[in-house]
Amino acid sequence: MIEKKLNDYMHGFIVDICNKIGPREAGTKQEELAGNKIEEELKKFCDETHQEEFICSPTAFLGFVRYGALMALISVILYWLSLLVDLGWLQIDNIFSLIFIVIAVILLGITVPYFIFEIIRYFEFYDFMFPKKKSKNVIGTINPTDKVKNTIIFSGHHDSAYEFNLFYYLKRIGQMMINIGLLEVFTLFFLVVLKLIFYFLPIDITMIFLGFGIAFLTLLPVAFLFMFFHTYNPVLGAFDNLSGVVILLGIGKYLYENKNNEKFFPKHTKIHLVSFAAEEAGLRGSKRYVKAHYDELKENGTIIVNMDGIAKTEKLLIISKEPFIGAKYNPEIYNPILKIASDLKLNIKTGPLSFGATDGAAFVRKGLPAVTISGLDLKEELPPFYHTREDKPEVVDKESLGQVLEICLNYIKLIDSSN
Repeated sequence: MIEKKLNDYMHGFIVDICNKIGPREAGTKQEELAGNKIEEELKKFCDETHQEEFICSPTAFLGFVRYGALMALISVILYWLSLLVDLGWLQIDNIFSLIFIVIAVILLGITVPYFIFEIIRYFEFYDFMFPKKKSKNVIGTINPTDKVKNTIIFSGHHDSAYEFNLFYYLKRIGQMMINIGLLEVFTLFFLVVLKLIFYFLPIDITMIFLGFGIAFLTLLPVAFLFMFFHTYNPVLGAFDNLSGVVILLGIGKYLYENKNNEKFFPKHTKIHLVSFAAEEAGLRGSKRYVKAHYDELKENGTIIVNMDGIAKTEKLLIISKEPFIGAKYNPEIYNPILKIASDLKLNIKTGPLSFGATDGAAFVRKGLPAVTISGLDLKEELPPFYHTREDKPEVVDKESLGQVLEICLNYIKLIDSSN
């Protein structure tokens, strides 16, 4: 059982960062200050610490959403203008039907790949259009007392998200509108391409296109709201994800205080405590880390235990897959952690992350063994503090931090004793 003072220490660090540094947009001075403070704390417990700088375009991940929504909105209007020409209700030359639909195809040809590759799959296809900034991952290392036979990375991220207007004002409906909006945009793209093809065919299905056109009028309010999907005001990010970061500090502090206790301190397991930057910018920090250390991670058989969004004692989730980004976790890796939590009588389950992605996915997509422990089950509910101004220290239960810390410490013992 984790002592209350350790829970207080972890929660106190969250409060300290929120009060003294505040929100931490990726690539900003505030993110850097948070990273420095985390390393300063890790120095107290670790054998070695350092920061690894990388360059990315953090605003590329969400920065094109409003423009994509505007292009979708214009495309619906162009689709209808083309349709009105076909129906003879707009008395202009028929060539304008082709012009309108070609412009719609071009606009959606820009928008749809952005939503698919940048937003859903987290590839950096459009980053060249956005300014580059520097960020730094923070790494602390704890060496075992004997020969290294295992390596575990425990990770979190210290940047914080922009506020999502749809989540703050529309709650669960806002979450649903994301999926509806994306589906409508993809279907619209298919329809405008089809309409372009049929323009050159001797087949008249104008009335079918009219039916779809009426249906796509529902896209107009959705596209309009997408233009205001998020603000450029980052939130405090106590839950997402200082809660994960402080568990790293808790691991370090606990092991340091038990360094001479063979029962607790690892004999053959090297521990890396890694706080990633720019996670909210599309996993930029963890992807850069994987790229820089891939051979080492592969050779050492490193296992990654990622923590993201810990808040309530009664809600813990081991993520089984992240379908948006295409990451599926290996049950052989996460089942031992599930058993540890069950043995500790914790309320935990496995399930998918139905929206977004975590740093764990950056490792899994490269075939590296990883698990993500979260307190965010978006399939069940949308917490009012997820990516909103309500993400404050008071939403994080101290005991929940202690629970996940206890899982991590027991996992270290399990891996270390396997030798």
